[in-house]
Amino acid sequence: MKKLIPFILLSFMLSGCSFVQKEKTTVSAENIKKVSTVSKNRAKSLNDVYIPNPQVSDDTGLLLKGQTLKDEKGEVTLEGIASLNKSYSVGPIEMKIKHIKLMKNLPTYSLMDYFHYYTESYESFRFIKVEVEMINHSNKQLHFGPVAHLMTSNKEVKEFKDDFYIEYLGGEITPNGSKQGAMGFIVDHTDPGLKWIELTTSDVLDDQHKIIAKAKKIKVDIK
Repeated sequence: MKKLIPFILLSFMLSGCSFVQKEKTTVSAENIKKVSTVSKNRAKSLNDVYIPNPQVSDDTGLLLKGQTLKDEKGEVTLEGIASLNKSYSVGPIEMKIKHIKLMKNLPTYSLMDYFHYYTESYESFRFIKVEVEMINHSNKQLHFGPVAHLMTSNKEVKEFKDDFYIEYLGGEITPNGSKQGAMGFIVDHTDPGLKWIELTTSDVLDDQHKIIAKAKKIKVDIK
């Protein structure tokens, strides 16, 4: 019997190791599942994806002041830019601003009617483009808008309803989810040239539309 004791102890040790290893594997699998769920809900980075807007030329390659692009939607020229790649916290919402651009747009004839709704200068106008990504770091559905209103250094004010990109960035954000895209605001007063713009976000609201975080103002220099 004494000779069997070491073998019995060894058997218990191996069983224990097997159980621990199995437990670790299960926990690891659960963690991977959680990460996968968050990744699935999260929008791709602005660096990874660009969804062409049906009314405006793809300006993602315009990063230097003075660059121009012509395509079937018209001609756009970059007249100013702030390359931020900076994140701001508004309660549980993380809002990353990639670029803010001042663009001159000469739309093709077929698109002039669309822009006529937003400006009388629909044949040639300037607009501010704001590229954002928003992440909801809570496990609750929230309501948030990245730009409730915008003011320029020339004291011109635009509201979220003036956004002509219409990518529906405002509104609901799912638990642990995100949205990404762009907003565009036509500006009529650009003389003298714009020095800065100030964005004001919306408040963050819960699913009962109660305020859980106040709006934030973000002032950005345009160069």
